[in-house]
Amino acid sequence: MNTEFFIARRYLYSKKRKIFSLSTTIAIGGLVVGVAALLITLSMMNGFQNELRRRILGGTPHIIVGKYFNEPLDNHAMIMDKLRSESFIEGMAPFVAQKSIVRFQRQMDGVFLKGVEPELERTITEISSKIVDGAFELKDGCVIGIELAHNLRIDIGDTLIIAYPFGDQFGVLPRVKKVVLKGIFDFGYYEYNSILVIMHIKDVQALFDMKGMVSGIELKVNDVYKTPVYSKIIEEKLAYPYRAKDWIESNRNIFAALKLEKIVTFIVLALIILVGGFNIVGTLANLVKKKTKEIGILRSFGISRIGIMKIFIFHGLIIGIAGTVLGLVFSFLACTVLSRYEFINLPGDVYFIETLPVEMETGDFVITAAAAIVITFLATLYPAIRATYLITVEALRNE
Repeated sequence: MNTEFFIARRYLYSKKRKIFSLSTTIAIGGLVVGVAALLITLSMMNGFQNELRRRILGGTPHIIVGKYFNEPLDNHAMIMDKLRSESFIEGMAPFVAQKSIVRFQRQMDGVFLKGVEPELERTITEISSKIVDGAFELKDGCVIGIELAHNLRIDIGDTLIIAYPFGDQFGVLPRVKKVVLKGIFDFGYYEYNSILVIMHIKDVQALFDMKGMVSGIELKVNDVYKTPVYSKIIEEKLAYPYRAKDWIESNRNIFAALKLEKIVTFIVLALIILVGGFNIVGTLANLVKKKTKEIGILRSFGISRIGIMKIFIFHGLIIGIAGTVLGLVFSFLACTVLSRYEFINLPGDVYFIETLPVEMETGDFVITAAAAIVITFLATLYPAIRATYLITVEALRNE
């Protein structure tokens, strides 16, 4: 065994040589707390972000093909025929999207009206599996979000009035359509649940006098994370005035905010590890003071200044590695328990989920471990260099 490493390892223990000294235990404990706090928090943020992504994708097509300035498409069948040759496309469906007003008795609300072909919509979104009351039936009816149903105080079988409040010219009465509520869905995402009303595409076309035109074409692709690349391919194939907008672009602000929040959280919680590093500096500085006589003896035996430096660097690194490993193990076990048993409940009316989501990512563990080791190494340098400047004769005389 290397002499410097052997001495560094002996310095970890108390005088009885059976257990770690109090200063060593405190230094290791500080790193364990810092590493575990950082990883558990990042894993919870990963859970929130991934759960939000899944819920958004449940009700959002991967790519929407339409015209610039939201002009309606009058040749959507031809566009769909052109896109069928692309191997990455797994499903296509035309849709009509309009803002409207819905009324039930005295309750009224502004909504986002979406007209779809039921069978094709099942292949694009998860709407049919998100029905919590009634059924996904659009013949002479509609389905709405659970929050909107609560706001309107409406039940399955009640009749809604959908209105297009503006005529083509002054004095023309608004067009209205009565539809029966056939189903209530819950995507677990407030924006969908509070404003979305889904009807048959022909009913929406008739209400808004679109005469066979659609707002765009929904696409489902084989890889949701390659949609920016697929969108460029589609735009090059269709050319102007057509454009392809993917789900990442549509929700860019949300995910940018979550990414920034994760980075800031990492920086803030990394300060806890930095505090653990200062704790190691204090521990080693105190150790150098206590071991002044021993350092003088080691120097008299011929151990070089570099050897003395290595002793205290090894000592600090052992503490750092031990604290990091224990922190990794503790955070892994804690996250596993939290994700498996889900015993921490959240208020569903405040958050979009009811239990605390936890998802671990290998990159977070690797970056955190590397940061902890680097901070530990830097923390060992000052005490180790200070120990090399002790003069052998003065060290022995003073002791």
